Amino acid sequence: PVAENLVNQTLPNEGTVIGSALTTQGVIERTDMQSVGGRPDLFVTHGMHTARVVPMSTEEPLPDGRRTLGAIAYYRIEAKAFTDEERRLLDDFAALVSLSIQRAELRGATERAMARLQLAIDVALDLARSLDVGEVVRRLVRRAAVATSADRCALLRLEGGVDGEMVTIDTFDSSGAERFIGGRQLVATQPMVRSAILGRSPVLSGRQELAPMPESLQDALRDVRYTATVPLVYSGEVIAVLVLSRRREQAFAVEDVDTVTLLGGPAALALRNSYLYARTEEASRVKTDFLDMAAHELRTPLTVISGYLSILREGAFGPAPTRWQEPLRILDAKAAELRRLVDDLLLAARLETGRLESAMRVVDLREVAEQSAELAGGVPELTLPEDPVIVRGDRDQLCHLLDHLVHNALVYGHEGRPRSARVDLEARPKDGEARLAVEDRGRGLPPEKVEQIFERFSRYEDPDQPMVPGTGLGLYIARELAGRHGGRVELEWTEWGKGSRFAVFLPLLEGTTEPEAEQSGRAETRVVSSPAQ
Repeated sequence: PVAENLVNQTLPNEGTVIGSALTTQGVIERTDMQSVGGRPDLFVTHGMHTARVVPMSTEEPLPDGRRTLGAIAYYRIEAKAFTDEERRLLDDFAALVSLSIQRAELRGATERAMARLQLAIDVALDLARSLDVGEVVRRLVRRAAVATSADRCALLRLEGGVDGEMVTIDTFDSSGAERFIGGRQLVATQPMVRSAILGRSPVLSGRQELAPMPESLQDALRDVRYTATVPLVYSGEVIAVLVLSRRREQAFAVEDVDTVTLLGGPAALALRNSYLYARTEEASRVKTDFLDMAAHELRTPLTVISGYLSILREGAFGPAPTRWQEPLRILDAKAAELRRLVDDLLLAARLETGRLESAMRVVDLREVAEQSAELAGGVPELTLPEDPVIVRGDRDQLCHLLDHLVHNALVYGHEGRPRSARVDLEARPKDGEARLAVEDRGRGLPPEKVEQIFERFSRYEDPDQPMVPGTGLGLYIARELAGRHGGRVELEWTEWGKGSRFAVFLPLLEGTTEPEAEQSGRAETRVVSSPAQ
C-alpha cells in the first residue's frame, strides 16, 4: 500500500530523506522514518520505520543537460538496519536501474533528434520548391507552427535593423483567425524581439507587449500565454524573425527551441533566396523595359541619319565631292552596324517579355540558308541537299537565327580567309529533325567560356585580336528563336585557335510533300507566343 500511495506523489526536497539524498548525492539510510521521513501520514499509517535511499546520476550529462536522474528508495517495516550483503545488492540494483534510465533517455533523445532532422529536411525541400516570396512565406509560417505545436505563428521582416521597424509579412493561426499582414512596429517596443535579434538566438517568454500593437492584433493575441521568438539568421545577418505563440498552458520547451533552431537555417536560406530572386526578376524586368525603350528611341534618329546618308550618296543635294566617298561609305557601314545592334536589342527585349509575334509557315530550310548566304555577300560555303528540308516556322525568324550564326562565323574568322564560314544542311528523318550547322575556322573558344556563350550580353574578347563590335546577344537570340520553334542550338565543336561549329536542330514537318514546299510563302497561321522565360 505504501508504494501505491507514493505513485505520482510530489515530495519536497527540503525536509525529506529523498530530498537530502538528491541534494548531497549520497546514500542515506535511516531507521526512524516515522519522525524524519517528512511524510508521517504515509510512514506512520503503514508502520514503516527503515529506508535506504540511493541517488541516481550520470557522469556525463544527458542531451538536455541533466546529471541527476532521481533516486531509488527501499523501505522495511522493522526499525532494523540493512545488512552489508543487503546494501550491496540494493546498491547494485540501483546502479542497474540508473544505467537503464540513461539508455532510455539517450535513445529517446536520439529518436527525437532524428525526427527533428527529418522535419528540417522536409521543410527545406518544401521551401525549395518555389522561389516566389509569397509562397515561401506561406509555407514557412505554417510549417513552423506545425513543427512546434504552436497555435499561432507570425513572420516579421526587419527594416533598419534593431533600431528600426519590423513589418508583419504573414501570419498563421490554427483557430482560423484572419491573417494580419503589413502591420508595423518599432523593434524597441518588443523587448523579446530585440533580445532575439541582438543575441542571434531564440528567446522563450510569456506574452508579447500588446500596448504598442493595433487594436485588431491585440484582440488576436490577448489570450496568448507563451511565446517563442526565433531569429532567422544567415551568414550572421538576421533575415527575419519568427514569433510562435501558444494559448494553452504549456510553455515552449528546450526541444521546441532545438526544432525551431534546426528549421531556422533552411528557412533563412529559402527566404533570402526568394528575396534575391524577386529583386533579380525586378531588375531584369526594369532592364528589359529600358532596353526596349532605348532601342525604340534610337530607331528614330538612326532612320533620319540613314535617310540623309542615302540622299548624300545619290546626289540629291548635288554631286558629292570625291573626297566624301570614303567617309560616306564608313558612315553608311557604321549606321548599318548600329541598326543591327538596335534590332538585336529590340528582339531580345521582345523575346524576354514574350511579345514577339510569329507568322508560322511551311518553310524550306534550303531557301533560308541561301538567303542568309546572299545577305552575307555569298561568302559562306553552302552544302545543301537536293530534296527540300521542310519545317514549320516563321521564315523571318529562322533567317534571323541563321544570320546570327553566320555573322559570328565571319566576324570571328581569320583575316585573309574570306571563305572561312561553311553552312551544312541535312534532313534526319530517322530522328525527325533537320540539322543546320555553321562552321568556321576562326578563333574558337577557350574551355572556360563554353558554358557562358548562350547567356545574354556574354562576349569573349581576345586581348591579342581586334575588338569585334556587337552586344553579345547573337547566340542568346539564336537559342531563344530555336526554342520557339521546338528546336535547339548546340555548340558541337570548338577548339581554341582553330574554330567552332554551331548546329541548329529543328523538327521536320512530317508528311509534307514537295508541292507543299513550293507554297512556303503562304502563311498558315498567325500566333503570338509568350514562352516562359
